[in-house]
Amino acid sequence: MENLEKERYLRQMKVAELGEEGQEKLKQSTFLLIGAGGLGSPAAQLLAASGAGRLIIADFDTVETNNLSRQFLHTDARIGMNKAESAAVALKDVNPFTRVTPFTGKVTDETLAPLVAEADVVVDCCDNSKTRHVVNRVCHRLGKPLVTAGAIRGCGQISVFDFRESGTPCYACAFPEDEENDLKASSLGVLTALTGIMGALEAAEAVKIAAGIGSPLKGKVMLVDILNNDYRIFALRSNPACRVCRGEG
Repeated sequence: MENLEKERYLRQMKVAELGEEGQEKLKQSTFLLIGAGGLGSPAAQLLAASGAGRLIIADFDTVETNNLSRQFLHTDARIGMNKAESAAVALKDVNPFTRVTPFTGKVTDETLAPLVAEADVVVDCCDNSKTRHVVNRVCHRLGKPLVTAGAIRGCGQISVFDFRESGTPCYACAFPEDEENDLKASSLGVLTALTGIMGALEAAEAVKIAAGIGSPLKGKVMLVDILNNDYRIFALRSNPACRVCRGEG
């Protein structure tokens, strides 16, 4: 690291579990973020500020006025701009040492695979179940660690699936694709503070995985209810009938 980088991350490197060695691992890591919206905005900002070496931001949507109350990467001046490209503009001001690559195409099994192959950690910040299952399938197939979260109304959930390890459950084990209700913030609403909290939790899990510190939520789900101050963690189990884990998905 350059001296300016060491000065920038000085407080973070004072955390004994991370130190300069962990900070260097972050610099050498590539994080793929799926979505630059309510969760992706805080996650991307915090990963860049933490010293991520490279961020790949994938988002097909464009910035709209109703995004601005919670999607802090974007501004009024960039309404109508693709969100991944808007994110790249914003993140230059967060940390000039972080390289940002926008991907503006639609996320499919075919388009996602080469992006996941480049990543050390995949952070799923999308807002629909169909894309979550695509991300889960590709990460499982390529053996990449996945951080995934969702937020609706005042409740959120976050999990880590580390597909570098054998026998770990996948997202489809817990939420089978043909049984999941696709609840969206666009119809049910979401608290701005919740998106910030869940995005920050995703960034924290991604940093722990990349730096090799702490205890990530591997094979677990954390449920967050900020309206009632209720936070719970449950273990997830592999589903023997899961098509993804059986290589059929």
